[in-house]
This record gives sequence, C-alpha cells and structure tokens, in this order.
Amino acid sequence: MPVQAINDWLALLEQEAQERNISVDTDIDGRIFHFHLGDDPGIIGKVRYSEKKERNYENEQGLTHIWHRYNREKDRIRDGSERNVVNVTLDIWEKDEFDPKDHHFIFLTEQMIAEDTYSKGDQKIHILDDGKYKGPLSKYVDDWDSIFEYAAGEASPTPTTTSEGEIDTQSQETDGDVSAPDDLSGTVREDTQTQVRVSEEFKRAAYDQFENQCVLTGIERQELLTVSHVLDRATNPEIAQDIENVLILDWTHHTAFDAGLWTFDELGRIWIKPQFDTESPFLRSSLIDRHGEKIDALTDVGEEYIEQHNDELQWWPPR
Repeated sequence: MPVQAINDWLALLEQEAQERNISVDTDIDGRIFHFHLGDDPGIIGKVRYSEKKERNYENEQGLTHIWHRYNREKDRIRDGSERNVVNVTLDIWEKDEFDPKDHHFIFLTEQMIAEDTYSKGDQKIHILDDGKYKGPLSKYVDDWDSIFEYAAGEASPTPTTTSEGEIDTQSQETDGDVSAPDDLSGTVREDTQTQVRVSEEFKRAAYDQFENQCVLTGIERQELLTVSHVLDRATNPEIAQDIENVLILDWTHHTAFDAGLWTFDELGRIWIKPQFDTESPFLRSSLIDRHGEKIDALTDVGEEYIEQHNDELQWWPPR
C-alpha cells in the first residue's frame, strides 16, 4: 500500500480530475505505478516522496536536494508503454501527510525522465527555498494544469508556476543562465528565451574526450559532472555541439567557471580571479593553490573559444 502522503496526493488528483471532467484511475498496482489519467491513451504515473526531516545533506553551495532514481519509470519507457510515463515527486516533511498548504509536488513528463536523467534514472532536484527548486526536473512545480495538459496529449505543457534556476548534471547545462529548463533533443526552440539542446551522442563524445572525469579534480562520478560549455550555447548555438567548445567539470567548478572565478589560457594554465578568496579547503586546494598550473586536458579546448571567453572577463588580462 502507498504511504499516506501518496494517498493524500492521489485524493487531490481525483478531485482535480473530477472538476475537469477527466477520467482518472488510482486503483492500479500501487507497488510501482499509482494512477492512470486521461484517455487515448493518457498517462500512467508513479508518485515518489522525499521527506525533509531525512535530508541532512548539502552540496558545496550549501543547497540541499531531492535525489531519486527514476528507474521504474525509465524501465517502463524503454519497454514500451501505450501511455506516456510520468512521475510526481512530493516534497514533504514526513511520509504520513501531504498538505498542499505546506508541501509541494514536482511533475516530470516522459521526455524529462527519458532525457534529463542518467542511464539508470538518477537525478537531483536542488532546493532553493520552500517550493523553489532548480535542475532539469524542476520545470513543473505545484502545477495541476500541466499534468492535465500532458494527459490530454500536449507534448510540452505550459508551466503555470516556475522554478528558479538550474543546476544540472550530465544531462543539463545552462552555461551561466540558471533559469532555463533543458532537455537533450539537440534542437533549438523558442520559449522565454532561446534554449539550445545538445544531443546524447554529443554528450557521450564529450565524456569520452575527457575520459569521463572532471579535468580539474579527477572526479569520475557522472552524477557530479556536467558538460561545460566555454562559450555559452544560448548565444552561440552554432558551436553548441563543437567538441572544442566543451570540457567536463564537476558542478562546483562548472559554476565557478561560469561565474568567472577562474579560467585558463590556450596553454592550459589555470588563472584565478585576483579578488577570489575562500575558506573552503576543497576550493583552495583545487583552484586557488593551483594558480598557474598547466593541465594538458585544457588544451583540447579551441584557442579561439577560450580567448573569446577570457576577453569577456572584466579582470582579464590579469595585472
């Protein structure tokens, strides 16, 4: 039997469906999936939960996160499903209750599950504040309309609420723009701004190029890594899939690079922003103490790209 928080949310789903005159069935195999919604063919959904009282972890930026392995959903997609496979992730205090006044839910479409998670379905949703998230899975927050639009066959429902920012993993990079949701289709589409997607094939090539590890730290865990663009892809879509315009970084150093706290030159030498200081031992040892060090892997980046990137830094050239 599902925990009470899931049952509470499913009761709200039934209420919303009744008000919209949309068919819903929550009497399905609750061990794995929890609801059918809509017809011809509609969607099949699994509800997961994350308890705030159990979250005592944070990343280098001090942000906690929801982490799930959406493996059941991803397996169902791979096996083929007449209905689109979706997920609802509950952000709750504890599993005994879902109260819409105090708690939140995040809706994931099939495309997001298939394309914005790792091969086994792993992904994080970083928490900014109460009901505010960032990451590739944080597009639809407390958004009933988008659920029903998707169930009715809308491939890209329009969010009625938005999350803030984005920290991605392998499957999502924004190159300094932390507000843009992302997918991996390798296309450009118009939204509130132009968003450029890169393909899975390109990402695999980038990881292979840099031996599946961060060029600075040697971190090899893919959930901690991202394909980092030197010249951001939103304003340079023509080189979004140029292998000489990317490198593999862990998320801390990717964020620091986009913030202009460090860079490198055409010889692969690390340069640190003169005003940058930190009490973090990790950042001191991985960045500040390595000022001037040459890293051969950094020379794989095209000289013209790193030169243009550096020319846009207010502190470059260093004095």
